Amino acid sequence: MYIRVYGDPAPQGSKTARYVNGHVVMWESSKKLPGWRESVVMAAKVVFMENNRQTLLGPVTLHCTFYMPRPKSVTRAYPNTMPDLDKLLRGIGDALQLSGVISNDGQIVSIEAHKVYSESPAENGVEIRLTKKS
Repeated sequence: MYIRVYGDPAPQGSKTARYVNGHVVMWESSKKLPGWRESVVMAAKVVFMENNRQTLLGPVTLHCTFYMPRPKSVTRAYPNTMPDLDKLLRGIGDALQLSGVISNDGQIVSIEAHKVYSESPAENGVEIRLTKKS
């Protein structure tokens, strides 16, 4: 299954906790995560429904290429700065589960992932390929 999502990838990582009315309330520290996650969920649902797929069960391999925005002053070949690749992947696994493509992100048994600079802002996003392990 191939899914392409456009937008600026956002990490899912650290959480912030505060006491509110005597209760601990936690939320994601990345303000961009909710919008990014919704984009991934919606793109996954569209591909899922277009292909009349059923939820993938059992072990799967996840391949992701994140296309990151290149700052104007940067000339290096790779985006070897924040956000961390592992935190970007965390958000993808959760979004695939929320979309119904997989039943649980624990099904992901192998991952191949890359961060590269996009050629233009319109290409920012992620390419996702999921394959069922036999």
